Amino acid sequence: MIKALKGSSPAVLVTRMLIAAVVVFATYNPTGTSIYHWVMNNENPADAWVILGAIVAILANVALLIAAWKALGKLGTFIVFIFFAALIYLSLQEGWVSSGSIESLEWLALILYSVFLGIGLSGAIIWRRATGQVVTDEADDINH
Repeated sequence: MIKALKGSSPAVLVTRMLIAAVVVFATYNPTGTSIYHWVMNNENPADAWVILGAIVAILANVALLIAAWKALGKLGTFIVFIFFAALIYLSLQEGWVSSGSIESLEWLALILYSVFLGIGLSGAIIWRRATGQVVTDEADDINH
């Protein structure tokens, strides 16, 4: 395993946030250089490479969403979305992001989505640091 993904140092958290950001921005970004744009603008959308690229992008996003959902749960996800809504409102109010610019709103949404997925990837580490409790996953196939 990659050394930067082991343990619970700040480097691990940053690495996981970067992994989430790479997945998100490779899947879609407003610059037009993403898997989404490659698939949509391809002359042969039935090409095996195009289909494989789209499937890999979808699976990577779904895997990160599942990790985030498991790490945060319903309440944690709700809290994060409320916090992000407040950040969006603040960004619009202060003029950091223009409501008239779809591209700037897309960038903000993608950044927040990346942070959400990064928090999901790092959820157990953050929880262990904050509470001292270790998170374990319950297996559904074990009878108690």
